[in-house]
Amino acid sequence: MKPIEAASAAQRSNATSGVYGDRLRFWFPVVLFVLVVGAYCWRRGDDWRWYELVWAVASLVQAAIRWPHVQANRVNRVRLQRVDRREQWLMFLVFLGLLCLPMLALATPWFDALNYRLPHWAPWVGTAMMVASLIYFHRAHADLGRHWSPSLEVHEEHRLVTQGVYARVRHPMYASIWIFALAQPLLVHNWLAGAFGVLAFGLLYALRVPREEALMLDVFGDDYRAYMQRTGRLWPRRPR
Repeated sequence: MKPIEAASAAQRSNATSGVYGDRLRFWFPVVLFVLVVGAYCWRRGDDWRWYELVWAVASLVQAAIRWPHVQANRVNRVRLQRVDRREQWLMFLVFLGLLCLPMLALATPWFDALNYRLPHWAPWVGTAMMVASLIYFHRAHADLGRHWSPSLEVHEEHRLVTQGVYARVRHPMYASIWIFALAQPLLVHNWLAGAFGVLAFGLLYALRVPREEALMLDVFGDDYRAYMQRTGRLWPRRPR
């Protein structure tokens, strides 16, 4: 195992602004939400669809849940960081698939040719999944506290969290986003704006999680190795 002291000076800094930047404020997603919903209502008129607005509200609630942790993370002193160009592109694809494209589909007619139809019960299933996702998302953030980071980095006061929802699952936050991503095509009925988010997040999950767990092993060593033995990645490990 590589000692943490071997981290290069480029991997250390006094503080981190994270992938959200140090100037972005919560008023921006709120204003964006208002503009998108206003454009949607103007475009749709009497033909508005409740389940598409459910997706928009869920996205704003998800941002509201995360925002206090974004602010807390900005003052953390980075101890070790492994963010490279591939990680940045993966984050961009997820941002595109789970936020930008669905918002464009709601606010504009650009992707209407790629719309599809689902049975009447599908949006209700999607709504239930969104509610479950947001509850789980909130719980995962609350239990992790200030030890949350938006990317592959560890800060100076970082510790291994194994209580709450992390007692039996190593990545409940990823699990909650999986539920969100799978619910999105049930609410936004468009092959690009709805379904692409599943592909984008699946790619990030497959490529990031092994690197994230390698980082945790480098930092926490045998404690994290023992933690891996008694927990599952997305759902509890079946007892032997």
